Amino acid sequence: MSSKRRYVTNTTSWALPALCLALLAACADGLEPVPFQGVSGSVAFSGALPDSTEWVRVGAYRDLPETDLDLLGFAGISEPLALARDSAGYVVGLESGVFEWIPVVWKQEGVALPNGLRVLGWYTDGGGAIDPAELVLVTADEENGGINLIADFENALTIEEALEILR
Repeated sequence: MSSKRRYVTNTTSWALPALCLALLAACADGLEPVPFQGVSGSVAFSGALPDSTEWVRVGAYRDLPETDLDLLGFAGISEPLALARDSAGYVVGLESGVFEWIPVVWKQEGVALPNGLRVLGWYTDGGGAIDPAELVLVTADEENGGINLIADFENALTIEEALEILR
């Protein structure tokens, strides 16, 4: 009986690695990295970071939001930005298409969405945080890098104020 156990143990000890190698060989083409699709860049911070900051993120919208609740309907959003320096990098994965608005959004700690959100700036065709918005085209399997923004903590805007400027 003990020889049977050794035989079974020996069979399973080489069968599992062989199966893994066979699966790996069959999927070799599927293991290549998938290209990132979306926007990336950096956010330069201006002004003092409020103590009540829960997070700062970059969002992307196909169309300009109409209401506070529309601000939650982003097409993509970054991870929270690292706020320990004067600038931070970001990436936002997106589907292909044209995006009208790429804002930097601040969330106040302890205040529910959307009331706790403020707009700190957006991607512009000028050099300021709130110049006219620049459209961004995202094409399939491509990263649209260099979408750099300014987050101005001293001039945080409500959604109504931001949309008034954009229109």
